[in-house]
Parts: sequence; C-alpha cells; structure tokens
Amino acid sequence: MELFTKLHIALAIGAALFTSSAIAGPGPGTWPTGFPTHVTTKAEAEKCCLPKEKVALACKDCKTVSEKSGEDKKGILGWFKADSKHDCSGCSGKITVHQIPGGKVPALTEYKHTCSKCGADSAYTCATHKG
Repeated sequence: MELFTKLHIALAIGAALFTSSAIAGPGPGTWPTGFPTHVTTKAEAEKCCLPKEKVALACKDCKTVSEKSGEDKKGILGWFKADSKHDCSGCSGKITVHQIPGGKVPALTEYKHTCSKCGADSAYTCATHKG
C-alpha cells in the first residue's frame, strides 16, 4: 500500500510539472512573436530592409506593434532619426528617438526609443530578419 501512495505522489508531481511548463508560454524577450531580432542601429535597420521581411516599432508595456514592410525603407529609417517622435497607438503616448553616440565610429551609433507614457525601456525596434 505504501508503494502505491509514493507512486501516486510521484505521478502527481510529474503531472504538475508537465502542465505548469505548458501553460507558462514563451520566456521573456520573445515578444512580439515572429520578430526575433532587436534592431538598435541604423545600419542594422538597413540590413533588414528586404522584400518579404518586416520591421516593427514595439512598445512592450502596452503591447503595441507598428509593422512596416521591408520594402518601406524610408519609413523604417524614419524610426532612426534622432529626436523624432512617433505615435504609440496602444496608450496614445509619443515614442521619442534618442541618439546614443557610438564614439569615433558613427556607424555604431545606437538609437533608443522611449514612450512618453510607458517609460524609458518600453519601446524598441525589432525585425523578422535574422542577421
């Protein structure tokens, strides 16, 4: 009888572990789905401007994604113009682009997107292109 009790407890623990991991979903850093590459420089954005690829301006706090086709190079590069502002459709805030100098190499200049309502580290650009 004691063997069956231990077996039942072991099976219950195993089932609980199995079902809780299935419910948990994807880990952090995988939102929005289908956009695995975070884009921080203008050069990276230009590499992502390919047919059948997409680049998105995402705000993780209000779960808003503004997608542009890879063929819309001018529109995508507009997201990397220093001190420009873009609408956040989720919270009606303004996403401002801040330029972070790359030192002596201008190509390494990074851009940080900040949502006026969601905060400093909420907005970013990402792409479907891996590379």
